[in-house]
Amino acid sequence: MHKYHLPTEKLSPFVNRFYEIDIPHPSTFNENRIIPMGTGIITFVTRGNPLIENIEGIFKFPNYALSGQCFPTFSFECNTPLTFYGISLKPTATYKMFNVYIANILNDFIPLEEIIGDEAEQTRHKLLQTNSTEERFSILSDFMLKLCPAETPYMHLDVLVDLIYQKQGMLKVQELCEHEDVSRRYLEKQFKKFIGFSPGQFIKQVRFNFACTQLAECSDHVDDILMKFGYFDRSHFMKYFKKCFGDDLSVLYGENNNLFKTVFSRILRSDVENTFHPKN
Repeated sequence: MHKYHLPTEKLSPFVNRFYEIDIPHPSTFNENRIIPMGTGIITFVTRGNPLIENIEGIFKFPNYALSGQCFPTFSFECNTPLTFYGISLKPTATYKMFNVYIANILNDFIPLEEIIGDEAEQTRHKLLQTNSTEERFSILSDFMLKLCPAETPYMHLDVLVDLIYQKQGMLKVQELCEHEDVSRRYLEKQFKKFIGFSPGQFIKQVRFNFACTQLAECSDHVDDILMKFGYFDRSHFMKYFKKCFGDDLSVLYGENNNLFKTVFSRILRSDVENTFHPKN
């Protein structure tokens, strides 16, 4: 059972989505591969003791942490059933809330108590006191509201990230510059500083993720979906897919309802439902 929940209007400048991952049996690294999402993640583990694997090695994951993105991919395993709750943050949120750039925790994580102290353990304790997914989402929403800064300053990057998601990655860097009337050099610096990706790399990843989402939903023929997102040669898409995941496309549109497919067909669907446009 994997679910997601969209943030309230007050939280939307900082949060993409809340989500639950529930795996009722032991699972392996090979079963639990996830590709980059372009955001920081706050995670609370409520059942199990997972190990995380990325290009830096294998690590025991703490009960709660702030993670950067892992590139090209990461996976996790647990020798018992596993349940955890994630808070997917907007790219600038980790800086606004914790003075941490996700670019500085690429392929890494920070134990959450190092950032917010006892509030981390108190929130996990509340999560453990209920078996209701909806109540846990409410607890996490209240937790984030306490951390939100009083004011949300205008940032070009917030607007442009929303635009990239609105266009599903089907636009060019020059269009971003023209939309906010900023130079390409400025844009490159902002993306690298906050996200760790160049604008072009971020656009490419968002476009790839939306293509994977539609493939996982099996709403159209594979080649039609790939052409819709500008992949006119399937081999071009497969080259990047294998770089990120190391497998063929059947993991997305096959009958096997694996975690990778579930993340794209359910949870990432929310990326077109939640955007935030601050006023200049």
